[in-house]
Amino acid sequence: MKNWVIADTGFWYALLNKDDVYHHKAVDMLSWIDAGLISTWPVITETCYFLQSRLG
Repeated sequence: MKNWVIADTGFWYALLNKDDVYHHKAVDMLSWIDAGLISTWPVITETCYFLQSRLG
């Protein structure tokens, strides 16, 4: 059985924003975990909103 990790907006935002204080931790976590990532449409929508409004 495959393990799954729920990824929230904070994780995605930190992963995609190199200036975020948690960026390196998110990158390290992504390379460390041996599981699939699960997210939801509201999380993806919120992440896109934050990326657009804060990073352009």
